[in-house]
Amino acid sequence: MSRTAYAIAIVGIGCTYPGAPGPDAFWDQIYGRRCVATEPPEGRWSLPVDALYDPEPGKTDKLFSRKACFVEETVHNLSEEKLPLPSGLLEKLDPAFHLLLDAGLQAWRDGKTERLDRSRVGLVLGNLALPSDSSSALARENLGRQVEKMALGKAPTGSFFNSRTDPLNRYVAGLPAGILTQALQITGGHFTLDAACASSLYALKLACDRLIDGTADAMLAGGLSRPDGLCTQMGFSQLRALSPSGTCSPFDADGNGLVVGEGAGLVLLKRL
Repeated sequence: MSRTAYAIAIVGIGCTYPGAPGPDAFWDQIYGRRCVATEPPEGRWSLPVDALYDPEPGKTDKLFSRKACFVEETVHNLSEEKLPLPSGLLEKLDPAFHLLLDAGLQAWRDGKTERLDRSRVGLVLGNLALPSDSSSALARENLGRQVEKMALGKAPTGSFFNSRTDPLNRYVAGLPAGILTQALQITGGHFTLDAACASSLYALKLACDRLIDGTADAMLAGGLSRPDGLCTQMGFSQLRALSPSGTCSPFDADGNGLVVGEGAGLVLLKRL
């Protein structure tokens, strides 16, 4: 096969990032050198920042950075979209699903998709298998009752399947990709992988493989990150990996750690 046959083109781009609800806004943010790290919006973490913060790194159950990068809930409002999904489903699902749908719809509409055979379009998604806001809520609503029973001798009330949080949200890793393919009605196969910080790059590589071997005519590929923000903030605090100032400066002499963020980014790929 010639070199040309291996060339892959990016024909669509979509993203939803902190302070940037699309690619143009994201580029403006980069070009303008704007930092979007803030303290968490009210109610985003299950405990207030002041109760958690301690400037000394490594203290048990304490954070030594008050800042992270958050996507505001209004950014991924899909209420006006008419998608082929069961009525009321989106309202029950974690914000991670909304982020991915937003970015996926952008990428799909950014490309020339009218003549595509959707049975030959697939999706590879990098998505870390971390607790989400909703899966954490499920744990509190259900495991919390069991702990109460063991610790206090109280009988647990309710059951897993009548929680306030929809049980579908326990599928934190793979279900978002399934919902996106259903919304776009693409049936060329999809799967999710977790390769930590390399997840999106692996997704791109595996999507390109599908195009090169001819088993797909177009592929969506990219990454999603929308875990329980306090979980990741606390985890990286205990690892002493966070930037105390809340400023991420990779490859810079002033770099002093990472800043936890969230968002979704996808590209639509075809053979050149």
